[in-house]
Amino acid sequence: MLLTAWAGWPGQAGEVDGRFALAVEPVSVEDAPPRLTSALINAAQPLRVHAPSIVALPDGRLFATWFGGTREGATDVNIYAAYRAADELAWGPQQVIASPQQTTRDTGFFTRKLGNPVALLTPGGELWVIYVSVTMGGWATSQLNLLRSPDLGQHWRPASRLVTSPFFNLSTLVKGVPVFFANGDIGVPVYHELAGKFAELLVLAPTGEVRRKIRMDHGRRTLQPVVLVQDTRRAVALMRTASGTRAWRGETEDGGLHWRTPQETTLANPNSALAAFRLGDGRLLAVANDTEDQRLRLSLLVSEDEGWHWRAIHRFEDRQESFGQTLTPASIRAATLDELDRLGPGPEAEAVLAKLERNLCKNLDEQDGREGEADCGWQYDYPYIIQDAKGDFHLVYTWNRSFIRHISFNMAWLRQRLEQTQ
Repeated sequence: MLLTAWAGWPGQAGEVDGRFALAVEPVSVEDAPPRLTSALINAAQPLRVHAPSIVALPDGRLFATWFGGTREGATDVNIYAAYRAADELAWGPQQVIASPQQTTRDTGFFTRKLGNPVALLTPGGELWVIYVSVTMGGWATSQLNLLRSPDLGQHWRPASRLVTSPFFNLSTLVKGVPVFFANGDIGVPVYHELAGKFAELLVLAPTGEVRRKIRMDHGRRTLQPVVLVQDTRRAVALMRTASGTRAWRGETEDGGLHWRTPQETTLANPNSALAAFRLGDGRLLAVANDTEDQRLRLSLLVSEDEGWHWRAIHRFEDRQESFGQTLTPASIRAATLDELDRLGPGPEAEAVLAKLERNLCKNLDEQDGREGEADCGWQYDYPYIIQDAKGDFHLVYTWNRSFIRHISFNMAWLRQRLEQTQ
């Protein structure tokens, strides 16, 4: 039943450790030359894709997941996934791992549409995908579902509904990279959108049950937190703004049990998701749309004061020169032709160009060949970044609403960027 009483909510049971597990330092090749590579992960269909996440598997492969359909919020949206073999550049074929129909059968709840998926590898070695579903209304009335695979995705158990709220189990969405606790529990950064917008931390047992959900903020100002563990007790959280022009910063000193009231940072944020990572030397990296309006630029930034101040060290994407301009399908096509080579392996060039025109140009179907009247614009967003056991970084993000782009770079490349932008 949709209404879940307080007494029956498992989220109030179980002990929360209050100590973060510290990440194992990767073994990187010190004398490796700087390296940055790129690839497009998904196929030319479906038309729209969004909200990727990625995880490094113990056998050296990468696993990525995202949602795709005719548009965001459509009833034909599925959760897709693909693998990249160790030391390869191109990704393997995409596959559907969850659909509205399958989620309805598995959970027993009618599912109308699907959204953000987040992949993780549990301490016990299971591959999990947590994804958003909606029965009625918009994203503010969403629920979370859990897919589990004991064999790294060869087989998936039926999806289960996570009970994250005692009232109708509504309005929990997921985006950020999970963190882990010393007792094996899993902290999943989530957020709430119904009658308020604020960041939260969902704590799951290693077996998938909800331990509890911890408020990281209140009100209507923060979304999509990213938790950066400093030691067993302390962590910083960066958060997307829900209404302003700057990213927010929160912190905990008791292993995530309580969070100080978030404050604004100097990092510009146009109400857009960001990704972040803590380096071994304590500095913080972020990948973000560091603008106050629109998602025309996606930058790599560094902070040396725990996330208060940031400086850009690289632009992965930068179309700021087009801000305020009216672009046409012809200009979109010409500009994309110039950068096809640097995108790396993926669909054929013509499929990329055709898809961009469909997704980036408004009113294209109404122009009757008069492409000069179509209004087009670039968009780069929803970054997600991890580091693998060899020390390589893997960034995925939505590229122009059309493809999931994967950029990989090593520590030597990062050090070079840090030194050149001092």
